[in-house]
Amino acid sequence: MDRETMRHVPPTAAPKDASAEAVEGRRNLVLLTICQFLYYMGMGVDLTLTAVVGLQLAPTPVLATLPLTIMGTAAMVANFSAGLLSNRFGHRRVAAGGAATAVAGGLVSMFGIRSGDFTTLCLGTGLVGLYKATGGYFRYLAADSVPKARRERAVSVLLCGGVLAAFVGPWAAEACAGLLDTEYAGSYLLVSVLAVAVIPPVLAVRDRPTDEEQPPPPPVRVRTAARTREFRTAFAVLTVAGCVMTLLMSAGPLGSRHAGHPDSAGAFIIQVHMVGMFAPSFFSGWLNTVLGPRRNAVLGSALLAAGALVGAVHSGVAAFVVALALIGVGWNFLYVAGSTFVVRCYPPHAGGRVQATVEGGTGVFITASSFVSGYLFTALGWQVLSTLAALLPLLLCLWLSAARRDPEPSDRSG
Repeated sequence: MDRETMRHVPPTAAPKDASAEAVEGRRNLVLLTICQFLYYMGMGVDLTLTAVVGLQLAPTPVLATLPLTIMGTAAMVANFSAGLLSNRFGHRRVAAGGAATAVAGGLVSMFGIRSGDFTTLCLGTGLVGLYKATGGYFRYLAADSVPKARRERAVSVLLCGGVLAAFVGPWAAEACAGLLDTEYAGSYLLVSVLAVAVIPPVLAVRDRPTDEEQPPPPPVRVRTAARTREFRTAFAVLTVAGCVMTLLMSAGPLGSRHAGHPDSAGAFIIQVHMVGMFAPSFFSGWLNTVLGPRRNAVLGSALLAAGALVGAVHSGVAAFVVALALIGVGWNFLYVAGSTFVVRCYPPHAGGRVQATVEGGTGVFITASSFVSGYLFTALGWQVLSTLAALLPLLLCLWLSAARRDPEPSDRSG
C-alpha cells in the first residue's frame, strides 16, 4: 500500500477490524466452551464409575484403579505427540481425531463390562485416554483464538463449560447405568455419544485473523522457554495440582465405599468435586488478573492442602464432600495460574513445542499418582493417604511464597 492510498484509508477501518476480531473471538470461545462441557461430561462418567467398575471386574482389589491408570498412561504418552501434531496440523483436527478415539473407547468399555472382561475394560479406558490428552489442549486453542489482550482470561472462561458438566456428568453416569442389560454398560455408551457431539463444534472454530504482511512467528524452542521462571513455575504448579487432585479423586469413591457409604454417595462426592473444579471459573480468571498468577497459585495450594487435611481427619460423608470440594477449588486456581504461566512463554501460534513439553512432562507425574493411588489406598487407608497428599501443596505454597518480593512476570504474549 503506497502513501497516497494510506492517506485515504477511513479512520474507522482499524476499529472495525478490532471489533470483528473480538466478535470472532467470542464465537470461538462459545464453541470451545461447548466442547469443554461435552468433554468434561464424558470424563465425568469415567471418573465417577471406572474405579467402582474396576473393583467389580479386577482379579484383586489392588488393581481396581488400573483402568484409570491406563487411561492416564495413554494420555501421558499421547500428550507430547498431540502437541507436536497440533503444531503441524492444527488443534482442531487433532481434537476431532481424539474425540473419534473416545467414541471407540466408550464402545470397547461397554463391551468389556457386558462380557465381564477386565482386560477389555482397560483397553477401552486406554482409548479414552488418548481423547483425554487432546482435550487438555482446548485451553491453548482458546488462547490462540481470541485477541491477545484476552488470552489469559480465555483459559478461565473456557473452564466454565465444566460447571454444567459437573452437575450433569455424574448424574448421567448413574442415570444411564441401567439402560442396557448389564449395569453401567449404558454409562459407557454415553461416553461415545458425548464424544461424537464434540466433533462438529471443534471443527467450526476459526483461526484468529493475523496480519498477512507479517509471517507467523517461528515455534519457541523448549530449551529457550525452559530457562524462564514462567516455564518452571508453570511446570511445578500444574504438576502438583494434577498429582494431588488425581491421587485423591481416584481414591475418593473407593474410600467412600470402604467407609460403608453407598455408591450414590461416591457419585455425589465426585459431583461436588467437579463443581469445585469448575464453578470458580466464573471469577478465578478475574482473581488471577487482580492477584497475579503467582499469588493465585499460593491461594490454590493452600486450598488444596486444606482439602487433603479435611480428608485426613474424618471419613464421614460430609468430610468426603468438603475435602473433595476444596481440592476441586484449589485445582481450579492452580490450573488457571499454571496455564497463564504457560501462555506467557510464547507468542500466539508459536507454542506447540512448549505446550507438548508441559502437557507430556506433567502427565508423567499425574499418571504415576493414578497408578499408586490404588496401592496406597489399600495399604494405608483414606486418611493416611490424605495426610501424605497434603505435603505437596504445602511445599509448593512455601516455594511460591518465598518469591513474594519478586514482581509478577510481565505478559510476554503482548
